[in-house]
Amino acid sequence: MTVETDVSVVGLPGSGKTTFLAALWHMVREDGAVTALQFDSMRKGNFEHLNTLAKRWREGSIQERTQQSGMKRVAMKLKDGAGNSTEISFPDVPGEEFSRMWEKREVDQTTAATLGAKGIVLLINGDRIQLPAWIVERNAVAAGMGLPPGDDEIVEWSADLAPTQVQVVELLQMLMSDELNVGPRRLAVLLSAWDRAEGERLTPEGLLAAKLPLLEQYLRNGRDPWTWRVWGLSAQGGIYEDPDQKQHFDDTDRLRDLARPSDRIKVVSGAYVSTDITAPIEWLVS
Repeated sequence: MTVETDVSVVGLPGSGKTTFLAALWHMVREDGAVTALQFDSMRKGNFEHLNTLAKRWREGSIQERTQQSGMKRVAMKLKDGAGNSTEISFPDVPGEEFSRMWEKREVDQTTAATLGAKGIVLLINGDRIQLPAWIVERNAVAAGMGLPPGDDEIVEWSADLAPTQVQVVELLQMLMSDELNVGPRRLAVLLSAWDRAEGERLTPEGLLAAKLPLLEQYLRNGRDPWTWRVWGLSAQGGIYEDPDQKQHFDDTDRLRDLARPSDRIKVVSGAYVSTDITAPIEWLVS
C-alpha cells in the first residue's frame, strides 16, 4: 500500500534547502546506506535536476545559483524497513520566494500551491543566524572598550535587516493563516551547517533556545497547531569550494576522500548522532 504525502521544504536564502535535497537524493540510493527510508521509485519530477544537484554535492562543489532559480517539483516513493511505501512530493522553492513572502506579505499562486503540505521541513542556517541589533548593548560594549558610541549615520530600515527568528516566525504564521491554513501540521526544524554551529557546544534544542528564543517560544506556546521537533544537520560536512572563485580547501579534499559520500552527513537529535538524513522525513510522515 502506498500513502501519498506532501512535504514542503521551506527556508530563507542560504538556509541549505537545495543541499538538503541533493544529499537526500544521494543517500536514499547509496548502496548499503542505513536509513529509516529508502528509495522505492519515482513517479514524476526531474531526474536530471536531482542528479545534477547530487553530482555537485558528491564533487564537493556548491550548488550554482542558476540551478536554484525557478521552482522544480519532484515526487518520489520512499519505503520503510517493512516495505511500506510513502510517496513524497518535494517542491524545490528558491529561498527568494520566502523572502518575498516576508517582505511583501504576499505569495503567488504557484508557490502557494506547494505550501499546503501537512509536513513542513524548515531549514535555518545555524551559522548565519542574524541576531537582534541591540543598540544599547552595542554602545555599552563600546563604552567599556573606551570607544565612542555608534556613529550618527541613519540606516534606512529594510525587511532583510530583520533578525532571522522574526522572519521565520512570520513565515510560519503565514503558513497557518488564510488560504495556506490546512489545520494542524508537523514541523521538522533543521538547523543546517551544524558542522560549524556545533562549535557552540549546544544541542539543537539548546541552540534553538539560545539563538532563536522567539521561534522556540512561539512553537512551545502552541498558538498555532504545530507538532514539532528540531535536529542539527550537516548535509555537506564542511566547506565546499566555489569553482567560480577558483577556491581550493583542504577540508573539501578531506570530504572527497571519504570512502562513502554519505559519511559527510551528520544528523543530530538530542545526544543521538547519525548519518540518516531521512530521519526527519520519516518522523514527518509517521
